[in-house]
Amino acid sequence: MKIGIVGCGYIANYYATTLPNHPELELVGVTDINTDRAKKFAKFYGVKHFGTVEDLLKEKEISIVLNCTNPHSHYEVSRAVLMANKHVYTEKPMGMDFDEASKLVNLAKERKLFIASAPSIVLGEYAQGIMKALKDKEIGHPILAYAQLDDGAVHNMRYWTWISRTGTEWPYENEFKIGSLLEHAGYCLTLLTAFFGPVKEVQAYTRCLVPNKINKDRIDDLGPDYSEACLEFRSGMVARLTIGSVAPHNHSLMIVGDEGVLTTDDLYWDVQQKVYIQKRITSDSKDRANSHVYLTEKEEYEFERPEDFEFRSKDEVNVDWAKGVAELADAILHKRKCRLDMSHALHVMEIIDVLENARSFSGPQKIRTVFDPIEAADWIKEGKLPKGLTA
Repeated sequence: MKIGIVGCGYIANYYATTLPNHPELELVGVTDINTDRAKKFAKFYGVKHFGTVEDLLKEKEISIVLNCTNPHSHYEVSRAVLMANKHVYTEKPMGMDFDEASKLVNLAKERKLFIASAPSIVLGEYAQGIMKALKDKEIGHPILAYAQLDDGAVHNMRYWTWISRTGTEWPYENEFKIGSLLEHAGYCLTLLTAFFGPVKEVQAYTRCLVPNKINKDRIDDLGPDYSEACLEFRSGMVARLTIGSVAPHNHSLMIVGDEGVLTTDDLYWDVQQKVYIQKRITSDSKDRANSHVYLTEKEEYEFERPEDFEFRSKDEVNVDWAKGVAELADAILHKRKCRLDMSHALHVMEIIDVLENARSFSGPQKIRTVFDPIEAADWIKEGKLPKGLTA
């Protein structure tokens, strides 16, 4: 499957670096409004540079366009790709709001095309392991989940030193102006909805607590850096979600069931991390000693994993960014439903829209969209590894 990239900024490097993990994908060429940046990127990865988006879209070989542009351009670029009868894999968010995302999904359906949106976190190993544990009722009936995505006070870090392999600086000004919700809420929400299905109702509180991140002497119009939400799922499951860039680093996930607890330490960067489980202890003893103990000690939850992926250029980030593109390509090739389903992505966008607009305690908000259940990977469903892979 031939791939083209629009947008050669910081994040595009993660995709180009991990595409070699999927030999069925071939990066044909790239383009960017910054010509020098695009040429440098194309030279580094040994691909063709297209002068404009229009030139890239005229390339008949290209079947999937990876949209790595600024979030403000996601809608415009994805729409142009769909109008050129090509499939889209877009970086998150799908659009700047639910309305833009809805228009893209409707257009893709009308033209019988795919549009898939990052993050592809549900395809990661630990997410698949949790799906298996839930399917096998390892902790009984799930009742409650806590998901944290606090990144630490990013504005106090030396973010100006974060430079990609092709020399692009981390776009801190854009990140701060867009805010942590649109940038990162998709990680938590994609996981929670994949595990527990559609959300019925949301209550949230969202604010920008540090409004002068970029210039200490000036108050800028920046996006939110703190959001707390309570989600009620149609299944009756409840989740508490915290997204922010003020509190110290905490990327933990905890799922509480009536028979035990599942936890992970990092739901964001490390898709190969361990999953831990605790089982409920039942006893009729009247001995008061240790009467408060009702869970076993935390142990690693064992499940078969596919062979570890590699970063061909030895990048530090422990995420196979191109895995979502590979999933989309396989769905197109075999004419099946993509596990990164556009209806699921749209549901996540609706929830983010509610959180984004909950500047104060705005009361419970109904979520209208729904989606079909997300299927686990075949190696999880069948309890075995794919051909050629080792545990």
